[in-house]
Amino acid sequence: MEAKEVVFRERRTIDRWFGAFLLANLAMGTSSVLIPLKIDRILGQGPSQLGLLSTLASVAAVVGSLLWGRLSDAVHRRKAFVVASYLCVGLAHAGLAFSDSFAALVVHNTLLSFFWIANASVSVLLVIERKTEESWESGITALNLAGAAGWLAGLVLGGAVVSTAFSALSVRTGMQALLLGLSLIGFAASAMALWLIPVTKPVFTQRKFRGAMVAVGNLLLEGWRFNPLHLYHRFSLRRLAELRHETKLFLGASFLAFAGIGFFAVPLALTLSQRLGNSPSQVFYAYVMLHAGIVVAYPFALRRIRKRGNRRVQIGALAVRMSLFAVAAGALWFAGDLPWLAIGLFLFAVGLTWAFFQLSGVALASRLAKPENRGLALGTYNAIAGSSTAVAGLSSGYLAQHVGHHMTYVVAAALLFLSVIVLARLPDPTGTEIRISVAELALEAEERGRAESIRAGGARESQ
Repeated sequence: MEAKEVVFRERRTIDRWFGAFLLANLAMGTSSVLIPLKIDRILGQGPSQLGLLSTLASVAAVVGSLLWGRLSDAVHRRKAFVVASYLCVGLAHAGLAFSDSFAALVVHNTLLSFFWIANASVSVLLVIERKTEESWESGITALNLAGAAGWLAGLVLGGAVVSTAFSALSVRTGMQALLLGLSLIGFAASAMALWLIPVTKPVFTQRKFRGAMVAVGNLLLEGWRFNPLHLYHRFSLRRLAELRHETKLFLGASFLAFAGIGFFAVPLALTLSQRLGNSPSQVFYAYVMLHAGIVVAYPFALRRIRKRGNRRVQIGALAVRMSLFAVAAGALWFAGDLPWLAIGLFLFAVGLTWAFFQLSGVALASRLAKPENRGLALGTYNAIAGSSTAVAGLSSGYLAQHVGHHMTYVVAAALLFLSVIVLARLPDPTGTEIRISVAELALEAEERGRAESIRAGGARESQ
């Protein structure tokens, strides 16, 4: 049978319930900066405490993704997980509003991360289980863009509102009012999801979804809350030995790369606020510049990967980012205060590299693996993304607080340099276009189904 190709389509397929996804991401985007500001301005803590907060949240995200994805398969429900996730976003933000100690803030933030992932683990399945296979790419891309737009809108909203709230009220009261407002937005997103998300018949399409994900790539924003938008609940430690040597090398390089990115990203808010003395609104707008770079670069990254290939784009993106971190380390070491315009342009340039890195990385994780192990490779790749942030959290916070913020950039650049060295040893996968053969996906599904049937005593896998 002639193999058909799944190709990237520019046309978007938008469902009404994407509005709830956008609204929930708006709340999360605002709180992603508001929580570090509360650590600084209200609780008087430093980068070490922010690193601990980030590490615990990252661990909760990884555990939550493993749990919620498998549970949604077991109970054959998708909608309930999304509705409950947004409801918990509202409850957790209410708890964050009234957290008067660092310990209470850690508890509510960790719960927020754990329950937020319930939505991330099943939202894409909601898309593909309601569409024909030919519409998966446009549907997944539209969902990702809705989430990115919501997150970016949350950052813009935070920058516009925070200064007014802090000047009209006390900093403590203004912070509490903003977090309570985000709580209401979470409740509204939950109600909208309950109203608009249709009931779907769950089917086990994760393996085919992984092919569609590689075909499209994903628009993921920098930060632990937004990273696991695609599933990795098929990750399995005991099956890692099945992966090819080059796949394991790539996963090792990915751990180094994500850890390096974590050394930059985790203490960033306090670098901007404490080290560089930016106001809360300036911190928000700095993040706007970072994420604007990601959004702008996305279509260019797709075209670049088609032209140059995944491995070369991955190495180039990391090399550019490594150079930016090295320059930033020198600026933080030798300079005093830096003008906001220079900070904004630096973060915009850093954001530009993220789309190239993430899109090529997802494709490499699949292309370097055997067809029957693509799901395992992608699951491991995303688990590494979360776990490396957890490792970087505590270390980067300690360095920033006790050695200096410039040192976190030095370590970040060194880790990216090591990642580039490993990537340079890898073969360049054949085929530079971002597309996946349906015949290959069918073969993968058939082989995985046969293996699972044998392990289950011959029981046939439900499709």
